[in-house]
Amino acid sequence: GGLRSAEVVAGEEGKEEKPESKAGAKEEKGAEEEKVRVGRVDSSALLKLDSDDQDFEQRAREKKWPHKIVSIRRTAKITKAGVLNSFSAFLIVGNRNGLIGHGKGKSNDAKKAVERAYTNAMGNLIAIELFDNHTIPHNIEHRFKKTKVNLYSGKQGTGIIANELVSTICNLAGIQNLKAKVHGVHHKRNTVKAVFEALELVYSVDEVKRTRGA
Repeated sequence: GGLRSAEVVAGEEGKEEKPESKAGAKEEKGAEEEKVRVGRVDSSALLKLDSDDQDFEQRAREKKWPHKIVSIRRTAKITKAGVLNSFSAFLIVGNRNGLIGHGKGKSNDAKKAVERAYTNAMGNLIAIELFDNHTIPHNIEHRFKKTKVNLYSGKQGTGIIANELVSTICNLAGIQNLKAKVHGVHHKRNTVKAVFEALELVYSVDEVKRTRGA
């Protein structure tokens, strides 16, 4: 009888030890999970870092060469596979110090269309003749298709007296004082091209002096 009771006690003690061993295992597992959680890196943060690295060069470039989107056109083509969208972007770029350009880009993605337009604009830069680094040396009139522009040299303090599009071109070119009028069709792309061609035709100060016999 004593032996049997001893066995029962031993068995009960064994049963009591099992929950403790399970609890210990849970604690160890929990500690391991905690270690994993502590060492885990947020994937969204990594993606953001990668994106920041990729955009750094673009941000630095656009700080020196800011741009203005003139227009983005979307065309839809219906096919058997569905509707295919195409985007055409047109923008102007400049360094605010006598260099400007315009370009267009096409893509099935609007952002890529803008990027291509920016690249093309950077490849089509023209130098603008400035008088005293603030205006054009003389007045000029130019026509592109059905759009005609008149650009008038301005004195210090005149500012830019023109519509928003021409004002943006002047800002990117570094022109601070100028008056402008647009006649005929006020088509954005044609207006940009008319102003650009007019600015390309502007004589330098020395050429103006020679023309006037100075």
